[in-house]
Amino acid sequence: MSGDRSLADHILDQLQPIDGVTLRRFFGGWALCHHDRQFAMVMDTLYLRVDAAAGAAAEAAGAHPFTYRAAGRTVTVRRYYSVPDDVLDNRESLCALVLNAIEPTRTGTGSQPQFFRSQ
Repeated sequence: MSGDRSLADHILDQLQPIDGVTLRRFFGGWALCHHDRQFAMVMDTLYLRVDAAAGAAAEAAGAHPFTYRAAGRTVTVRRYYSVPDDVLDNRESLCALVLNAIEPTRTGTGSQPQFFRSQ
């Protein structure tokens, strides 16, 4: 699996209203950082970093955790969950999700809001 640069650039463009968001190479894809702290990655889609509570909410809303193949097996990374495709093209919704994802890094709190909600 590798990250699509055009998708990463599109997401970065969508996040222009948020100061301090940058893009850098990350394994086979791209990392999105807010003031040098990673909060997401772009591989086949956008995955936001979550805590356990937000991960459970993400799964309930239909998101899936990041997975990759290594040594003949599938590895599931439950710290990153997919963002719905329709949100990627909606600047307002995407920025709202991202602001909630980066809130713990901005405030220094250890908890993360549950930002995935069932529609």
